Amino acid sequence: MKALVYLGPNQMEYKDVADVTPKADEVKVDVKSCGICGSDVHGYLGLTGRRTEPMAMGHEFSGQVSEVGGGVKSFKPGDRVAVYPVDFCGECDMCGQGQYQLCKDKRQFGVLEVDGAFADSICVPEKCCFPLKEDVSFDIASLVEPFAVALHGVRHAGDVAGKNVLVEGAGTIGLLALSSLKLLGAGKVIVSDINETRLGVAKAMGADETVNPTVGDFEQNIAGMTGGKGADIAIEAVGSAITVQQASKALRFGGTAIWLGNNKPMIEMNMQEVVTREQKVYGSFLYTLDDFRQVIEWINAGKANVDALVSKTAPMSEGVFYFEKLAHDPEDLIKVVLTNE
Repeated sequence: MKALVYLGPNQMEYKDVADVTPKADEVKVDVKSCGICGSDVHGYLGLTGRRTEPMAMGHEFSGQVSEVGGGVKSFKPGDRVAVYPVDFCGECDMCGQGQYQLCKDKRQFGVLEVDGAFADSICVPEKCCFPLKEDVSFDIASLVEPFAVALHGVRHAGDVAGKNVLVEGAGTIGLLALSSLKLLGAGKVIVSDINETRLGVAKAMGADETVNPTVGDFEQNIAGMTGGKGADIAIEAVGSAITVQQASKALRFGGTAIWLGNNKPMIEMNMQEVVTREQKVYGSFLYTLDDFRQVIEWINAGKANVDALVSKTAPMSEGVFYFEKLAHDPEDLIKVVLTNE
């Protein structure tokens, strides 16, 4: 079979690799669509240490079951699935609490040395597969994983119904946080980004207001959009010092910030602002199985307005070109999805 193999920083090749066969309790999934995550691009550049060559990346994927291993009961060849790309032990303290993303023995497909879904096929545990309805496109289903990342972050804020929310960053995670917020009944959702094209996508996906922080006074703009109170909640989906600082300044007294961005290990922020205004700050990592299940329900029910997020679909054979482009000249691309016929 063919796979897109990472060979080291700025090195990738679409090449022949050994075929895969499902073990007991596994299913073989013929990959139909797999999104390129920002973490994949950072891995391609050799910036994170989270990709160990040679390996195939890819953890945002959907496909069709082609073979099942012994003991598999829930799926059969021909079934359409989206895959929770975390193989968890199910026995540790974190798994016992349903926090599978924090399992100390987890294996993440497409991360470190574990091969992922930038390939013709992949074998995954039956427990990680979720059925897709026939009318759901594989491209849209490939968004389930980043959608779950966004939903997990939003859920840290508690009940968002009727709340004014600022989303910092109109990339994949920020835009899917927007969708999560709208589906959970948030009041006014404001999306901030310096890219006007991305702000247009945010509008198409249901943003009530958009703001470019390089135009006018950011704090005054947010105050004007929230009746002078500031945002109840700020979702930071960039991971830079300036956007973290902007999110904090835009919050009302006692407001809540959720940090989803994971771009730099160290940033500077105004601690006094957090302390004296009694702001709450939560970090958010990956997603639970319940987050993933909720997103699947939304996608299968046709409730999620996410089509505008996919900027480009391209054959897996063109993956080297699109990794290079996203790494060095992304222009207005947000989500690129690689496909197998």
